[in-house]
Amino acid sequence: MSGAVAAVLLVAGTATGTTVALADPTPPSQQDVEDAQQAVTDATTSVAGAEVRLAELTAANDAAELKVQQVGEAYTQALADSDAAQAVSADATARSQEADAKAEEARRQLAAIARQIARSGGSADALQSLLSADGFEDVARRSGTLDRVSGKADQAVQELRAAQLVATTLSARAADAAEEAATAKAAAQTALDTAQQAQADAEDQVAAAASERDQLLTVLAAARQTSVEVERQRQDQLDAERRARTEAAAQAARLAAATPAAPATSTPATSTPTTSTPATDGTTAPATGGSGTPATGGTTTGGTTTPPATSTPEPAAPSAPATGGTSRGSAAQGQAAVASAMTKLGLPYVWGGVGPTGYDCSGLTSTSWRTAGVSINRTSRDQYTQVQKISYDQLRPGDLIFWASNTADPSSIYHVAMYIGNGQIIEAPTYNVPVRVTSMRWSGTMPYAGRP
Repeated sequence: MSGAVAAVLLVAGTATGTTVALADPTPPSQQDVEDAQQAVTDATTSVAGAEVRLAELTAANDAAELKVQQVGEAYTQALADSDAAQAVSADATARSQEADAKAEEARRQLAAIARQIARSGGSADALQSLLSADGFEDVARRSGTLDRVSGKADQAVQELRAAQLVATTLSARAADAAEEAATAKAAAQTALDTAQQAQADAEDQVAAAASERDQLLTVLAAARQTSVEVERQRQDQLDAERRARTEAAAQAARLAAATPAAPATSTPATSTPTTSTPATDGTTAPATGGSGTPATGGTTTGGTTTPPATSTPEPAAPSAPATGGTSRGSAAQGQAAVASAMTKLGLPYVWGGVGPTGYDCSGLTSTSWRTAGVSINRTSRDQYTQVQKISYDQLRPGDLIFWASNTADPSSIYHVAMYIGNGQIIEAPTYNVPVRVTSMRWSGTMPYAGRP
């Protein structure tokens, strides 16, 4: 690498007219010329290779962040499954205890009847059988005098038998439910451990990539006779342009899918999604409207979020929604959900968090909509299944945006955010990144947005 860099510097110095003092005035041999030419070729190849490697490092960092979001969603799903299993277990236990109480009540009634028989001069054998019996068969086995028991006593025996059968069955179900709850809880803990390990691995990978990136930028600065800062800005711009191209293509694909048709059953959008340009710090830069002017919504810069300004954009033309899911919330409730989410700005991302001190992505959206009076499912995948599907030209504040590793497969959804208008979203993005407002991201979105 050093020989290639030296060759580039030599050629650069000659091209700029720099006078070089030569110790030996002897003209270079053909071999010297070929060596110099090869050095220039090697240097050019090294520069190109460095730029390719820088692009690879950016992609690797993106992949690491995606992995963290995916395992985070897996933990949220496991946690939801665990909560559901524990609820089933608690219900089964309560039913079992209720059945036990009914069986005991049936036994007490039978004992009262037995005492009444005794006071009336009934058989002591019948009395003993009834008082100590565990069920109908036991009564029949212990005493041959059951035929002398009144019809009321016979009914009480039958009720005890039924109550004991129910109690036994529900007790077994409660035990099974408790075991399933324990298994689900263990699975949730495993998923959390996996998520935390993935986060640690991602941090190590990003740190290593940053170190390698700095080394490559130093090489490029020497080869081009610039500074490391100039090369850093150049690479940041290249990264931004690559992201912008990807975003533009994804946005065009999503909006092209919105075919004008009869108005949807829900209220048309009150704002039009706008183009966003990715920033160089892992967030996205402020959105721009159709005229290319910056949107008036809030932005995220260096982790500090500015709330969006109030504006009234032109309504978008309605189009037919996709089938599946239902919408129970009004436009006013959508605004209320946004208002609730905005009060959470700056709170930390918490694995499985539903507040009040921290949230994960679906915890933020479900809590915000619940505050607005609409209950939605806990995980992002279940939320997508539940909500009404709408095309992106219908977006209004409060609607949900979903991202997936395979946009044809809802089971691969790993993130959800809330649209707030002006081409912006509010989200709990990932670990170590607080709740924020940022520009709409199109790449990786599901074919439809959702309206709770």
